[in-house]
Amino acid sequence: MKTLQFVASVMLMMATVSFLPAQSNFGEFKWGLTGGVHFASFNNLELEKEGGRVGVVGGAFMKIPLSHKASIRPELLFNMKGASLKLTDDNGEDSEGKIRLNYIELPVSLDFEFMGIIDAHAGIQAAYLLSDAFKVDGTSITVLDDQYNKGEFGFHFGTGIDLGNIGVHVRFQQSLTSFLADGSTFSEPRNWGITLTAAYMFIN
Repeated sequence: MKTLQFVASVMLMMATVSFLPAQSNFGEFKWGLTGGVHFASFNNLELEKEGGRVGVVGGAFMKIPLSHKASIRPELLFNMKGASLKLTDDNGEDSEGKIRLNYIELPVSLDFEFMGIIDAHAGIQAAYLLSDAFKVDGTSITVLDDQYNKGEFGFHFGTGIDLGNIGVHVRFQQSLTSFLADGSTFSEPRNWGITLTAAYMFIN
């Protein structure tokens, strides 16, 4: 069911993107590249966290104008997520577990520009799990693929400054679905994080 929800979300996003270029005559159509750092962590988790994960985020985006101040911003990103957990065995001994999750993300935002340089945006996003890794005290542990949900869905909002073709942005993102399959002993943990990125835009 969650896989069907993910596929439906992606199809809705792509349908929106394919329709909107016809409206781009209201302003400047822009596209560009973005990249930076993602400070990732988990919430809705019963276990104690040891820390988050600092990863890389990057990809491409478009800004499709709706007016001179507003646009639709679809993106295609690679994003590294995860966190470190405190694990306690039956003997009361503690160990550190690290979960590393790498995703392809499809965010779609409603983007506004203020005073010529300030950018504010918010929207929804779908993501697909590309790879995963789980280590306990540095030792890799095999986790079956069916323990993870391949797709996730969430929201984001952010702001930044655009100076000509150069932009610097900060964004908060929160998953609304768990990255673990139903029946996990870790309850229903969800990804969240803050990204700090720089962008270069090309104007047609």
